[in-house]
Amino acid sequence: MTNALALSLDHLVINTHFEMNAAQAIFEQLGFTLTPRGRHSLGSINHLMVFDNDYLELIGLPSDGGLLRKDVLESPVGIDGLVFQTSDATRTHQLLQANGLAVQPVQAFSRPVELNGVVSEARFETVRFEPGQFNAGRLYYCKHFTPELVWRKEWQAHRNGVKALSGLLIVCESPQQEATQYVAAAGGVAVGGANGEYRVRGARYSLVFVTAAQYAECFRGLTCVGGKRPSFFGAIALQTSSLAPLRQALKRMQKNGLHTITWREQTGRIAVQIPGFNTLLEFVDRDIV
Repeated sequence: MTNALALSLDHLVINTHFEMNAAQAIFEQLGFTLTPRGRHSLGSINHLMVFDNDYLELIGLPSDGGLLRKDVLESPVGIDGLVFQTSDATRTHQLLQANGLAVQPVQAFSRPVELNGVVSEARFETVRFEPGQFNAGRLYYCKHFTPELVWRKEWQAHRNGVKALSGLLIVCESPQQEATQYVAAAGGVAVGGANGEYRVRGARYSLVFVTAAQYAECFRGLTCVGGKRPSFFGAIALQTSSLAPLRQALKRMQKNGLHTITWREQTGRIAVQIPGFNTLLEFVDRDIV
């Protein structure tokens, strides 16, 4: 294993299928600033929640009869993408193959971005695995050719105070085995914890691997479901400057009758379940990250 694959987290993805409008409304009410809706050349639509160095993406499918992106259509609704950032997609492709991993050819795509009446093209290259190697969801690598069209100050301020992605929790039968597999794909070191979980730390984030029993005990009913997948992405952790704005937003949502949102607060943390989208978000005060 070469250390050249110690990649930074680029973004995490929530798949909405054809329910993008509903997802957009929920995340805006949670206090996120969403970018204008984008449309990829591959046949998907999206909104981003852009932070200091990474972002959370809502991805979905157009309902106007246009091209439908196959990998999004065939993946379940919910947390479904772990994306690392690379500065050279071709080199990453070569390193993954050298590590014995089966990857698809480098894929190029784009989406238009309008700023002050001028339309530009946000351009990307991705490296994706051949199906069947990672059971929890889509794992891939992204090269940004136009980061100035993504990380913009007007999109980086969020009323809920979120500043960064801080982690992803993966629910699986064998945390040690699964963590080792992810290390082979993205670098780092898998370290076991006192409770039997395994953790892979990267730059500004961590991947945490737990069993279904540990997951249920930790979140006490506020959980996602894996469906037919033997492992699945169970929670996204977000670092926030304060929990107070989120707490206020959640109370407003409850008052307005949005009872699909369930949440629970513990010291320094608020877990928010969004059942219609099989998504669990854990907002963590920066002082305890």
